[in-house]
Amino acid sequence: MDYDDIVIGSGLSALGTVLGLGPQQRILVLAGPDPGVFAHYDARRLVPCALMGTGGLGSYWHGVIPMSLMANFGRATDSEFAEFFARFYAATPLAQVLRQPQLFVPWQPIRPARELARLERANERALTLRRQTMDRFGFADGGVLVHTLDGSKYRARRLWIAAGCLHTPALLERSLGGRFARGYVSDHAQCYVGLLSGHPAPVITRTRDGTFFPAHYESSARTLYTLRPARFAFQKLDVGIELRAVFGLPTGSAVSKIMRRMSPALLAEALYNRAGVFPEASAYSVYAQTLVPDAYVLRSGTLPLQARLERILEATAVARERVPFAGVRRSQRGDLYIPGIHLHHSLDMAALTAHGINQPNSPVQIVDASVVTDIGPDHHSFKLMLLAYANSRRATAASS
Repeated sequence: MDYDDIVIGSGLSALGTVLGLGPQQRILVLAGPDPGVFAHYDARRLVPCALMGTGGLGSYWHGVIPMSLMANFGRATDSEFAEFFARFYAATPLAQVLRQPQLFVPWQPIRPARELARLERANERALTLRRQTMDRFGFADGGVLVHTLDGSKYRARRLWIAAGCLHTPALLERSLGGRFARGYVSDHAQCYVGLLSGHPAPVITRTRDGTFFPAHYESSARTLYTLRPARFAFQKLDVGIELRAVFGLPTGSAVSKIMRRMSPALLAEALYNRAGVFPEASAYSVYAQTLVPDAYVLRSGTLPLQARLERILEATAVARERVPFAGVRRSQRGDLYIPGIHLHHSLDMAALTAHGINQPNSPVQIVDASVVTDIGPDHHSFKLMLLAYANSRRATAASS
């Protein structure tokens, strides 16, 4: 075999996989092209839904890590979560915040391309990064044979696919034939609930690594609510969500982009989201991030998603009704939402089982969000990276 393990993709899940495999394995990471190719939610191309390229969408992740461990789809223990967190944020102990309604926003988000390059430099013979794109794979000699678009071939004992929720189904279908895509993809939708006045200032806690913000959940734990100070124009109902709907700016976007759009209200909110600056205000914008199962139809082409608008707006309407704060002045723009960029559950799990994929002794493992059926109300990126880490670590231990 050329390698012990081949990892397809170079985003957060790929990074978690490499860390779990350990320094003794001969690992090839096919990182994709640089620069990469974006796919977008709709024809306006304001919000990306996938990136085929080095670093994946993890290159733009805000770094938010929920402490609640809701929807613990990786079944991580508290000690596993804390141990993995400490790999990146060792100066921030979690004893008082783990399993509490808190969101951690680091000063420096985890950037998978940077971390993978560092690992390659630290142990050149064990880890190799190539900016190549996988075309297909097949089973051979008790392992796998991988073909790239430029004609290269690599053999390995195991293949770890972290190509992303949208690219992984097509990769499997090119390689094995048949149908692996479910036809639908689930997501979070983000919406504006309204304005809340007279509420105590959120309690913000800063560490050397980042900032903890309070999180709020409704009783069914399907929606995450956050409060942000409403300053300048955002003191008027619906202004913030209308601005985002026009520009496609997720909260926390680069300050330079916000400044070019001349929005002091959005700039003030972004500074709060990034560092908890000036938390006390006369009014707060209430935002919701809610789970929407099968929010999009998955299709081929340059625009791979077709929104099931009725389904999305029904979910955001329920989130507004269940807001856990009294006295909220409700939004009048129930038609507006922002895609959550948390796509998941694109693969037919029965088809994977039928082909022996993701089984305990299978040489092919899927470690991205395409196999997660329910990510819960929170940001899922860190939990997904931890899941990939745990799976690859267990596989290495079992084979040694």
